Amino acid sequence: MLGEADAGVIRTSRLTWVGARQLLGDRGQETLARLRVAIVGLGGLGSILVEELARLGVGELVLIDNETVDATNLPRLLGAERSDIDKLKTDLAARNAIRANPQIRLTTVPRRVEDPEALRELVLCDWIFLAADSHSARHWVNAVVHEFLIPATQVGVKIPVSPDGDVGQIHTATRLIAPGIGCMWCNGLIDPTELAIEMHPETEREQARYIPGVPAPSVMPLNTLAAGEAVTQFLIASAGLHENDNDLGSVIHRPRVRERHLQDPRQNGGCRWCTPTGNLGRGTSGELSAWQAVSSRS
Repeated sequence: MLGEADAGVIRTSRLTWVGARQLLGDRGQETLARLRVAIVGLGGLGSILVEELARLGVGELVLIDNETVDATNLPRLLGAERSDIDKLKTDLAARNAIRANPQIRLTTVPRRVEDPEALRELVLCDWIFLAADSHSARHWVNAVVHEFLIPATQVGVKIPVSPDGDVGQIHTATRLIAPGIGCMWCNGLIDPTELAIEMHPETEREQARYIPGVPAPSVMPLNTLAAGEAVTQFLIASAGLHENDNDLGSVIHRPRVRERHLQDPRQNGGCRWCTPTGNLGRGTSGELSAWQAVSSRS
């Protein structure tokens, strides 16, 4: 016969289904259950984020990626099987999310992030995870963050390799993109030339790579390092557990030298995106919405 404590653990409500495994208590789980969180980019990093957020008990995930699964993706896509080749990455991510949390609500958008459909979903979210390592994805998510005042976390992994094949200083980055705080343009994380190239059709662009010349290396441990940092910071922010509310720095891990650095954001005066003289908080009156309206008519 179950005692009261045991019965509480196995109650079938959605909050206690996940909440029994968390340290946040009922109120913390209720907060997570009300959140609508987007993941832009469902590759190696994105697939891990989907799994972790679903198991945390986030109420709804918006899954954005226009690509299909390729054979070279299999070593780094969580839960991927050979039968998933040529299927949409959004379908794979949705399947993994439901396996992790059968009660989760999902919105899948098999489009590039600048597609009006994807942008309409992003501006209705409470938090955005940017796991697509392209300048175009950075630009559009950056615009959503500052125009619509929605916080985001950008995660990435880089493995520099010299022409001779020597591996350089590997690093993972977990960057908080907070509205009104030094944006990705201010911090040199968006290259205007690369952005222009990436806005061309798919056939004219080279896909983003972890290592130049290698389309999809097995980097699961590094992806896990970056994703774990990102979800942990999201969880702490959602529960109001930050000891210092002014700590908005990015976290840079350098595994080869076992170092972890904090990097404070820079802000350029008069920035077009993250200052009051620019698009900050302009919402439907901002440049992003104007671009959406033009794109929808074209």
